[in-house]
Amino acid sequence: MEWLLVAISIVLLLMNVLLMRTVKKQHTDEDSARVHESMAEFVDQLEKENDALYDKLITYIQESESHLTKRIVGLEQNFAPSFKGAETLEEVSLETEKIIQLSRQGFSSKQIAKVLQIDHGKVELVVKLNNKQQVNFKEDEVL
Repeated sequence: MEWLLVAISIVLLLMNVLLMRTVKKQHTDEDSARVHESMAEFVDQLEKENDALYDKLITYIQESESHLTKRIVGLEQNFAPSFKGAETLEEVSLETEKIIQLSRQGFSSKQIAKVLQIDHGKVELVVKLNNKQQVNFKEDEVL
């Protein structure tokens, strides 16, 4: 009889262990399903935020380009009259040559503008364009 009670206790113990493993496995499966579900929600949320930020970036870039384009047009309109005010194209060319010559001699843009009685911005523009043209010419020679 004692053996029978020991055998029944062992069988009940084994059944209890199996039941606990089954319950634990179900909880693990449910937990992993919840984790996968929450990860999917998190990824969806990140994608939505990413799309919103991308749209904001595109809008910012377009606004910046528009602003810069307007500014360039305004600057072109401001500087256009100074060249149109010259009587002939030869006069503008002569003025440009004087600016370049004085720049090569080491005079600053402010000094050139003062000597030739020209707008400082115009002198800066001519000097910078000339320097850029020289750099491009040297690069072409190297190629």
